[in-house]
Amino acid sequence: MKIAVKLHGILRDYRPAGVKVDLFEITLSEPAVARQAAEYFGIPPKKVHAAFLNNEPVDLNAPLADGDHLRLFPPVVGGSDRAVAARWRVFIAGIMQGSRRANDITAQDYRQQIGAWLTTHVPSVEVVDPFELHPDSVGYSDDDARRTLIDLARLAGRVDAVVAFVPEASMGTALEMWEAYHQGRPVITISPLVHNWVIKGLSTRVLADLAEFRAFVESGEFERVLAEWPAKPA
Repeated sequence: MKIAVKLHGILRDYRPAGVKVDLFEITLSEPAVARQAAEYFGIPPKKVHAAFLNNEPVDLNAPLADGDHLRLFPPVVGGSDRAVAARWRVFIAGIMQGSRRANDITAQDYRQQIGAWLTTHVPSVEVVDPFELHPDSVGYSDDDARRTLIDLARLAGRVDAVVAFVPEASMGTALEMWEAYHQGRPVITISPLVHNWVIKGLSTRVLADLAEFRAFVESGEFERVLAEWPAKPA
């Protein structure tokens, strides 16, 4: 099974050499518990002060299921990097390959911009970025690509909101938008394609470009949408 694991604080020291991200997708044999996710990175269990599974506090004996999201925290030092679950998880969907015929992707800087605006202006938000989870996806085998495509769509339906950047048609983003809509999650879409049926039919709100999205976040409107949205069903 595959789960997402985020390392906080000094636990980032256990990342593979040269890796700068702190959110990983790992594969574990079933059945598995949270302790095995820590051991996957070589983290001694005594170094894990707190763990949150799908935003719920758990101990390291908590069983894991495919698609789970696990956050591991070290002992709190000086009040920083507090082991507090994020209030909201926001998935950044967006164009990668689009209509390209070559096996490459379009520039992904928009993800950093969207993530920075969210973390700066929305308290207790956790950004879930598929590109951080799969930075080398263009090199995946057909089977891994298919599995990743489906897993990411499912993940988009399990977060609290989706921000979709669609400056042009993007089939993978459409799948993620559909899954979020199908699961009753708000979809904030950044796109000029206002007459496209996917954009019109699946979006909670459509914003013309990144500048408009930034103003939407800075004004507090994005947080208001999250706060007023009905609670996600169990």
